[in-house]
Amino acid sequence: MKTLLKFLAALLLLLGVAVGGLLAWAFGTEYRPAPEQPAEVRCEGEAPGLAVGRPFTVLSWNLQFGGSRKHHFFYDGGDAVKVPPQDVAATVTKVQQVLRDVGPDIALLQEVDRDSARTGRLDQLPPYVRAASATCRAAAPYHKSPFVPSPTFQPLGRVDMELAILSRGPMPRATRFQLPLLNEPRIRQVFNLKRALLVAELPVAGLDQPLAVLDTHLSAFSHGDGTLSAQVRAIRDWIDARPPGQPWIVAGDMNLLPPGFDKSTLTTEADLYADDNNPMEMLLPHQTEVLGDQLGPHNRTYLPFGRPEPDRKIDYILIGGPLRVVEAHVRREDNQISDHLPVTATLVIGDRPEAEAAPSARELLDRATKAAGDRGEDRGEDRGEDRGEDRGEDRGKDRGKDRGEDRGLPTP
Repeated sequence: MKTLLKFLAALLLLLGVAVGGLLAWAFGTEYRPAPEQPAEVRCEGEAPGLAVGRPFTVLSWNLQFGGSRKHHFFYDGGDAVKVPPQDVAATVTKVQQVLRDVGPDIALLQEVDRDSARTGRLDQLPPYVRAASATCRAAAPYHKSPFVPSPTFQPLGRVDMELAILSRGPMPRATRFQLPLLNEPRIRQVFNLKRALLVAELPVAGLDQPLAVLDTHLSAFSHGDGTLSAQVRAIRDWIDARPPGQPWIVAGDMNLLPPGFDKSTLTTEADLYADDNNPMEMLLPHQTEVLGDQLGPHNRTYLPFGRPEPDRKIDYILIGGPLRVVEAHVRREDNQISDHLPVTATLVIGDRPEAEAAPSARELLDRATKAAGDRGEDRGEDRGEDRGEDRGEDRGKDRGKDRGEDRGLPTP
């Protein structure tokens, strides 16, 4: 009996040491960002950047870590955890094509995998930088761990998922601001997402203040515990702190429905939006959202797994200061890449009316091409008219001669 008790005591001691060691490792390797810290910024090459009165294009997009729409992932009720390399490569290529097609001056990206086991530890950011012809980029992790032990049937393993801002033009600095965490046990916080704000400042020619740009991805599974309210309050406080006359942009996946949306129309995940008061009401309608109509079906951005059409809007681009919208839309044609659709907007800094705004480089090229075509058409029409006039004169003379001869009149 004593031998058995000693064995059990030794076993319990070993288990305690093992558990203690695992906890020490977990807390020792935890990603612990400061409340505010500099974000990584890299610049290569030069571009003219932003200027007062010159239109520029902004794109905001949650890329679903390049996992493609082919897989039903565990956090959405499926069982997929890791993505086959060929699917990751194909998805990254499709994202690149969208970036080339849109040609954004500023791209605000969420869920960019940079060193995650689930996507083959591929750093997805450099291909996106090249495709966007960006000269500067800033990035900040918000899910980072050497090993995530869930789901238990196939652990996620190493993960490094980041926010990213790409710019065609200078980006002197960027800052990462930590957002409030989910209200959950401390050990879960060690391995879970640490949501953040990534803020960059971009110089504007003709303005004494830079354009302030904020990229974010708010919590998805708070289930009304107050986390989203605290995170939105942090965004509102940042907006309120903008100096008078400074243009600013807030963009990203807010994981919040627009005020007035009837969540009972959702057939999936309606329980995620459980806050008694919609936290988005802290921002809308007080701020300007580029799409305007927040409840229109054409402005929805999220596609549940297996659905060809989006059923809700949870992605936003908010603007303020001397900044106005020329055009904005959801790219509904890009519905086979991520569970979110990209949102694009053409904006202008300054208070001049649109008719006086300086055209963008792309608009100048389009105008030159059209003008060349118009000149070609004019020349063709002129030649046709000249030839027609010549032929008409000849025919008139011939008919006059015939009639004169028939009537016995003298011909000229």
